[in-house]
Amino acid sequence: MKKPFNPDDFNVNLTVADVVERFPQLKELDFSLVSLADEVTKYNYEVVAPEYEDLRYSSIEDYYDIDVDTIV
Repeated sequence: MKKPFNPDDFNVNLTVADVVERFPQLKELDFSLVSLADEVTKYNYEVVAPEYEDLRYSSIEDYYDIDVDTIV
């Protein structure tokens, strides 16, 4: 039997910590001066968490729990 298409089957829960694991050079930036949203976009990710505030913290570790998604 064929299973109906479910777009949620393709959702992968990613956080900023996952992106940093793949692109450790992000740790070198000061995110009180540089937009995290702009930087992760360069690597085909987008910040999707409604609680994200741009330029709030200088250290990327403070953003580790923020949800991101892959740009398709």
